[in-house]
Amino acid sequence: MHPILFKLGPLSLFSYGLMVALGFLVGIGFALYFARKEGIKSESIIDLALLLIVSSIIGARFFYVAGQWNFYRGNLLEIFMIWRGGLVFLGGLIFGLAAIAYYANDKNISLRRLLDAITPGALLGYAIGRIGCFLNGCCFGLPTKLPWGIVFPNDCLAGAYFPDRHLHPTQLYSVALVLIAFGIVLWLYPRKKFNGQVFFWGLILYSTYRFAVEFLRYSPIHWLSLTPSQWIALAILAVGIGGLLKKWPAK
Repeated sequence: MHPILFKLGPLSLFSYGLMVALGFLVGIGFALYFARKEGIKSESIIDLALLLIVSSIIGARFFYVAGQWNFYRGNLLEIFMIWRGGLVFLGGLIFGLAAIAYYANDKNISLRRLLDAITPGALLGYAIGRIGCFLNGCCFGLPTKLPWGIVFPNDCLAGAYFPDRHLHPTQLYSVALVLIAFGIVLWLYPRKKFNGQVFFWGLILYSTYRFAVEFLRYSPIHWLSLTPSQWIALAILAVGIGGLLKKWPAK
């Protein structure tokens, strides 16, 4: 693993921060491309991107810190060191969707068109970000005897929790499965029957993948045999299915 890609004097380039930043840039690029198809101005996507980056990082960090409060209450400055890892995508998704809804209403933009335009890039950006999780040694899996299990170094989070143990590379499972979801929504986009269909399918594909992978991923908290992320994934799945079943106007 390579939490730090290289050092230049006192400066360090963290792989996690780099991949998250790259994921955001790629996501914005795809959103600009699909926004043109939806008749949404590029300027609107750029303005939204700034709001979305801030809101999603705040949400993702908030959820992570809340889940690890026993550590952070004695290390308050660590809360702000997001380049070292520690973002919960589900938290970023919730805060990000709230920001998108606010922006669409404020600028009088079709919310469903905007969500469709953002969905493909969001999935691809997420996959890129999970590569950063792998390099950082966070978001790791449970011990396994499978031949592709990975031993993480002891100086990363995975190695600290399970020293010298072979673990499921759940980060790479995530990358592979979300890339499949990305391919599906790309195929669906020109075939969509109503605005919002791509977005709702994106929610279904993401929540299904996340629910399944959580069974192999380490989580210190379980509620009724499921992790908090699985319960949130089930709620997201319900929203996605409900959105597909609702009789939306074609335009």
